[in-house]
Amino acid sequence: MPRRVVAERPVFLSTAPAERGDHRLALVVVILSLLVFLSLAPFAGQPLRQVWAFIPIYESAITISDFITAAIFFIQYKILRSRALLTLACGYLFTAMMVIPHVLTFPGVFSPTGLLGAGSQSTAWLYMFWHAGLPITVISYALLKGRSDEIGPPTESVRRTLLACAGAVVSAAAALTLLATTGEALLPNLMAGHKSAAEELVVILIIWTLTLVALLILWRRPAHTVLDVWLMVVMCAWLFDVALSAVLNTGRFDLGFYAGRAYGLLASTFVLVILLLETGTLYAQLARLFEVEHAALRQEAEERRRIFETSLDLILVVDREGTILRVSPSSQAILDYEPADMIGRSAAQFVHPDDLDDIRDEMHRAQLGHLIRDFATRYVHNDGRVVTLAWSGVWSEPEQRHFFIGRDVTEQKRIERMKDEFIATVSHELRTPVTSIAGPIGLLAGGAAGALPESVKRFVTMAHSNCNRLVQLLNDILDLETIESGRMTLNFQRVGVKRLVEQAIEATRDLAEKYGVAVRLDADAVDVFARTDSKRLVQVLTNLLSNAVKFSRPDEEAVISIEMRDDHVRITVRDCGPGIPEEFKSLIFEKFAQIDATDARQKGGVGLGLSVVRQIMIRLGGSVGHTAASSGGTIFHVDVPLWTDESISEQTSDAQDRLPGQLDPRLIGGSAA
Repeated sequence: MPRRVVAERPVFLSTAPAERGDHRLALVVVILSLLVFLSLAPFAGQPLRQVWAFIPIYESAITISDFITAAIFFIQYKILRSRALLTLACGYLFTAMMVIPHVLTFPGVFSPTGLLGAGSQSTAWLYMFWHAGLPITVISYALLKGRSDEIGPPTESVRRTLLACAGAVVSAAAALTLLATTGEALLPNLMAGHKSAAEELVVILIIWTLTLVALLILWRRPAHTVLDVWLMVVMCAWLFDVALSAVLNTGRFDLGFYAGRAYGLLASTFVLVILLLETGTLYAQLARLFEVEHAALRQEAEERRRIFETSLDLILVVDREGTILRVSPSSQAILDYEPADMIGRSAAQFVHPDDLDDIRDEMHRAQLGHLIRDFATRYVHNDGRVVTLAWSGVWSEPEQRHFFIGRDVTEQKRIERMKDEFIATVSHELRTPVTSIAGPIGLLAGGAAGALPESVKRFVTMAHSNCNRLVQLLNDILDLETIESGRMTLNFQRVGVKRLVEQAIEATRDLAEKYGVAVRLDADAVDVFARTDSKRLVQVLTNLLSNAVKFSRPDEEAVISIEMRDDHVRITVRDCGPGIPEEFKSLIFEKFAQIDATDARQKGGVGLGLSVVRQIMIRLGGSVGHTAASSGGTIFHVDVPLWTDESISEQTSDAQDRLPGQLDPRLIGGSAA
């Protein structure tokens, strides 16, 4: 019997696909049964000793076997709701019910003429009814199997259906028993004393035909299950049973009589044995899986315990009222409290008073299904100083508990304050003087104070260029800081994309003339409306156009185009430069990324422009990427959402849920960053 893996393969005989081993084993059983049948057939009429106890023992075994088989199939129907299985269960229940009156009416077992008012033909007819019932139900099973209506609806009452079917089977068995006993005169004679009458052959041919039809229908099914294979074995044994018991023998208690009933017992127990073997195999697999799962759970619990006990972050488990249930040992290092000092107390006793309302609001939101992510709260250290913890947490409804992980970000906050102070210094104490210096130097370089000596003019021009680079660097640093700190304000409006592109082209006109590169808008560019911040999008396009101009060869051109793409508009900028080296493509949007530092200085780049572009596009709900142009150079593209009601609500929700500095990988587009 092939092993079947629980949860990976079907575990019922009626649903498990038959494997090669199932077919081989069934074929061996059929061949052995056929060889035994052929060896017994010539001697089927040989009289043997009359063992009257054989009949009740044999038929009791069949009754018990068929009742158990029917019960298993009824249970499987309750699970699978397969009407084919229900039909087969009814067939086995019918054979079990018919065996009972057959043994009771058998002459000489309990009385000379049999019980239940049996006549001389009653036992023979009950045998025929019994042996016709199972092939009919097997035919019904095979025809129902795989049909669209095989599975009963969920609303169908299983209990009512089982009671109705069992009642129908019992009623049918009782009616046929009544017909074979009280109504015996209505039926043809099948027995002449202990010998078979001629009419019996007609009835046997009908039973054989039903059995062969059942065997053929099962064989022609496109995909055999394990149950199909063993039902075919049962039908073969059924043929041998009827042939030896009712055709080849000459009367009761001869070799054919005993051998045929042995085949009948085998036919009755084949499916039951396979069911029990499968059940045993399933139980063994379940036991192994349970042990493996139990070991995995123990290992997982141990890993969680170690994480809990060794975590540098503070782990809290809090109930709905805010009472602390569990605390990680890291509380000693972070707040100078032992876990025992905190367990059982309200978390509010350790929170800074000014943050109590905020953390209560967050806990309420968590109970409504929201995740707590990077929520900073001030706690009071045991020595009185303030410790800032950044919390992540979730609410478990089944357990009615909050699970929090808090990281000490006190030092990080201090560094952020220092950075803010530095940025303020850069903005107010450095950018303003540099800008004021760049202006006069630019006037001198442009000849506003008259012609300068060539040696002086070269130094003035160099100073002006370096001042411009420094201003650009300061502006990019301030832009990145504004974006990553979440202080960038965006004014989303319905704007015409073509108009913004024309503004960007105009903004880079002087630079294009300086480098001798033409900038043009593609003639096929469409004019559509996008939902974006026009100022920031112009900043992005100007940056991309400036790069295209700087890295294109003189007398070449930079082309910008606009096209529709599903729910967004794509703006592309193509240059005629040397392209991006393969090893640099994944770094192109990183901060201070430069292909060649020497060339970057000549072009006036500082390596922050494309990083600013990506950050802005993420905040605009779009994306930025690049591809190599087939004719040489590089094509940068930005995707901007179209103006639609759906995009408005989705982008607003995304903007609210995303943390400052957190990147949404869907928005990176073709970028390899």
